[in-house]
Amino acid sequence: MELNAQLIKCRESLKKNKLYQVSKEAPVVTWREEHADSEPEIVDLEFRVPREGNAYVSYEYRNKDMRKSKAADILCIIKDDSDTCIYTYIFDCKRTMTGYDETKSVDSLRMDVVKRIKDFILQIQDSIIHKDSLTGQYVKYDQYEEQVYAGIITREFDEEKLKRLEEKMRGSVRSSQNLGLVGKKYDIAAAGIRKDIEIVSNFRNKKVTLLNMDLELQVYILNYCAKNQGYYVKISLESCC
Repeated sequence: MELNAQLIKCRESLKKNKLYQVSKEAPVVTWREEHADSEPEIVDLEFRVPREGNAYVSYEYRNKDMRKSKAADILCIIKDDSDTCIYTYIFDCKRTMTGYDETKSVDSLRMDVVKRIKDFILQIQDSIIHKDSLTGQYVKYDQYEEQVYAGIITREFDEEKLKRLEEKMRGSVRSSQNLGLVGKKYDIAAAGIRKDIEIVSNFRNKKVTLLNMDLELQVYILNYCAKNQGYYVKISLESCC
């Protein structure tokens, strides 16, 4: 049994929440996001479609029963029938994750940067739940094994800047010993900061934890391409990673 998907046409623009089957004769699919104030982000997804199997792609795919939940920008599925494996790639595109003013207060940075990271993780998490409506039947009934990959596509990913943010947050956590009730209240606030430090540290080290899974974060940097008149990257997707 195959997924209910429309075979994508050559150079066809992806419509949101529509599942497409990738053609073995034309295995490169282009995803594009336009902006009113900047050049677009353009991603070429190069699929290596298995001889026995199929590949699928979707833009902001959502389970029909969860339309109001979040979704990452790109969902890619490669179903390899020869080794009964499914390879799922989930990517979200962010213009920048580290384009922030380092001179701002810790509280302001937590509200900005940490929130961006948490929102990104939530998008990946919700997309994993959405894709289960597609791949779950093969895993549950046909004994396919599934590997899930998470990635971010961005113009900027400054690891040193994220490290300095960690250090700044650590510097805001002081000892609460001998502060009595005030110290207990501070401990509660400090616990939240420590959790945010862990989130930023994992993200900087290209790791995300969600749904009881520890995933390696794949980072793809968009570079300006005059030929494409936008920020561009090419991603190769295989069924044997």
